[in-house]
Amino acid sequence: MKKRKLLVFAIIAVALIFLGGIYLNSDIYITHQVNTKVNRVIQAGNTKELKRISNDKTTYKFLISLSNSTRCKDTSDFQGGTNKNAYYVTTLNKQKIGVHMYKASLFNWRIKYVEKQ
Repeated sequence: MKKRKLLVFAIIAVALIFLGGIYLNSDIYITHQVNTKVNRVIQAGNTKELKRISNDKTTYKFLISLSNSTRCKDTSDFQGGTNKNAYYVTTLNKQKIGVHMYKASLFNWRIKYVEKQ
C-alpha cells in the first residue's frame, strides 16, 4: 500500500513539473510577463527606466505622459522573434505599442525596448 501511494505521488509530481515547464515556456506566460513588466514600469513612473526602455524620443514622451494607473490592454500573441527575443504589441491609452522582450534567465523575461507605433 505504501509503495502504491509513493508511486501515485511520484507520478503526480512529475506531471505537475512537466505541466509547469510547459506553462513557463508558453506564449500565455510570456504575454503575462509583457503585461506585468510594462504595467510596473508605468506605475513606478521612473523616468530613467522609461528613457532606457524607450526606442526614441516620441515613445519616451508618450510613456511619461501616461497616468500611473494606465494598464496594458489587448496584448497580442507572439508576433515574431526567437526563443530568446520576442516581439509583442499591446495598447496603452488607445495607442499601439511594440514591446521587445528578451529572456533574462530560465523563466524571466525583461523589456528590451518599447516603440510607439
